[in-house]
Amino acid sequence: MSTSAYFIGITGSVLLFFSCQQKEIAKDITQTITTSQSDACDNPDAAVACCFANMPSQMTAVMNIPNTDHRAEKLIINGTIYKKDGKTPFPDVILYAYHTDTKGEYSKKGNEKGVQKWHGSHHGWCKTDKNGSYRINTIRPASYPGNTTPAHIHAAVKLPNNPNPFYITDFMFQDDPLLPKTEQNPFSYQGGSGIVAVKKVNRVWVGKRDLVLN
Repeated sequence: MSTSAYFIGITGSVLLFFSCQQKEIAKDITQTITTSQSDACDNPDAAVACCFANMPSQMTAVMNIPNTDHRAEKLIINGTIYKKDGKTPFPDVILYAYHTDTKGEYSKKGNEKGVQKWHGSHHGWCKTDKNGSYRINTIRPASYPGNTTPAHIHAAVKLPNNPNPFYITDFMFQDDPLLPKTEQNPFSYQGGSGIVAVKKVNRVWVGKRDLVLN
């Protein structure tokens, strides 16, 4: 084989190698884009419907939000969800809630999916019973570090036979020193003021919040 032929052969192999390598890189990029696009809920500004994308198939009227921090103060909030007349209990309403940990952070376990990657591990769901009742068993959240926003619990609801879930006014605590003097919740949606009066019963914070949904 001549030197020129040998050189051409080497050059062809190198070009083929780079061509294959470029195709693999392009394939990886395409797969990455496709994967990220396939989970539109993996976004801090995801649609409210994403709050219900990973909910369990079976739910009771009790929401148990997991916690492993032994320093946390336990919190129980219960109440009744009513229809817009303010008198008729609203059964089968799915309530979703999430909040910060004792440090004011949306801490994670690492197995969260979709929007819960941003909401953190302190989240849960429940479904109102025939009397419209619900209960949340969780911990008392902290306000954001270095922030003047009162401690709060974000919440959204999904009504039966309604494809459009929506946020409700955040749960806030009447004894929170960061709460505005007017006691107006800065996160105003449906469900009233959202400000809950809590008191300690056997070392557990207990409060009640009834909601009227339009």
